[in-house]
Amino acid sequence: MSTESRSHDEMLALGDAVLARVPAGTEAEVTVTESAMALTRFANSGIHQNVADRTLRLRLRLVRDGRSGVAEMQVASDDAGDALVKSAEAIRSHSPSGEPVKPISPDGGADTEAGYCERTALVTPEERADTVAAICAGADSLGQKAFGTFETGGTSIAMVSTTGLRRAARHTVAELIAVCRGADGSAYGARHASDVSHIDAVALIAEVTERCARNQGADATEPGTYEVVLSPYAVAEMLQYLGLMGLGGLAVAEHRSFMRFGERLMSESVTISDDVRRPELAPFPFDGEGSTTRPVTIIDHGVCAAVVHDSVTEARSGEPTTGHSLAQPNSEGPFPRYLCMENGSGDDASMVAACTRGLLITRFWYVRPVHPLTTSITGMTRDGTFLIEDGRVVRPVRDLRFTQSIVDSLADVRSIGAERRACRGYFGATLAPWLHLGHFTFSS
Repeated sequence: MSTESRSHDEMLALGDAVLARVPAGTEAEVTVTESAMALTRFANSGIHQNVADRTLRLRLRLVRDGRSGVAEMQVASDDAGDALVKSAEAIRSHSPSGEPVKPISPDGGADTEAGYCERTALVTPEERADTVAAICAGADSLGQKAFGTFETGGTSIAMVSTTGLRRAARHTVAELIAVCRGADGSAYGARHASDVSHIDAVALIAEVTERCARNQGADATEPGTYEVVLSPYAVAEMLQYLGLMGLGGLAVAEHRSFMRFGERLMSESVTISDDVRRPELAPFPFDGEGSTTRPVTIIDHGVCAAVVHDSVTEARSGEPTTGHSLAQPNSEGPFPRYLCMENGSGDDASMVAACTRGLLITRFWYVRPVHPLTTSITGMTRDGTFLIEDGRVVRPVRDLRFTQSIVDSLADVRSIGAERRACRGYFGATLAPWLHLGHFTFSS
């Protein structure tokens, strides 16, 4: 199945057809989303599933007389406007009266497509199979078994409204995940990009098989506070939870964010931004209410500088929207979608060499927030945890549970890597480097 999407004109026409059916005097916003994704899954060094899916979704938001109604449907045909309008109007008429979120006016932003690559949209099942075959062959040659997925596809979004909003853009995503298992241990690696040609399967399998070979026969180690060298996979997970817990305007307004503007809470070497201009993160130029997404420097050399906003938090705080809204109305507030940590000059080898006694961690697993105001999270290490002594990796250790404040750990940064890796996130993607932290607490 080809993942080539409808044209912008076709997507906008679908929205216009719904808008034409809206009752007079009603403010309305229509969102048309077409996603076409394909996935090849492999286990025990062989492909066991190949699937493809194309989905067209229509979402209508109506506002009139202080009431709001939203209806959404997945459609097999292009003509579903009547049913959608009828459903949204029924919901609106039964909603409580108040001050609903209204559709925004156009802000003149450009519908750039930095995150779109036609080559990715046209990847065939045979091409994915060839890539998987190379992964499996690399694992088999070392007596390991390969597991994972290779996903490619694209999403197109068009928005129209009675306020004159007309936006359309698309992006593509390619993600290759590989887990290799030996007799008594495993390792993980992944590559994420909007351009499938940037997925280097050879480098990925070399990384994962080497780590898997080292991660055999792990022994227990004592819980406690250690220096840690974190791979980009682990750093990306930390950044994503930082965004979920405290980097949105609603979290600030509700006093559940750690951000204290103008104060230095992290090491001076730490700068974190949300950067829609990074093509490797497969960005969209606008958010869930059609507002143009802008780059935001959130932590500036350790100092709390800004958070992201939508039209609701703009009205509450007076800070202009940064184009980070989910579809309105929602109770979650705005979230960063393209978090980036500024790189440094280090690498994993130099970080290990500088570590007296610590842990080298591949990734975190089953992470959950503990206390948003302190940015405390808990979770497990997974797929490659190693003990470091006197600047050398000495042996693999069994996975450990941690409970740690993200902000507290980022206040003790020893080194930041020069290389950064794009990792898939909860609302977008994250660009993360290697990181050497002075302390990290493991409870069991």
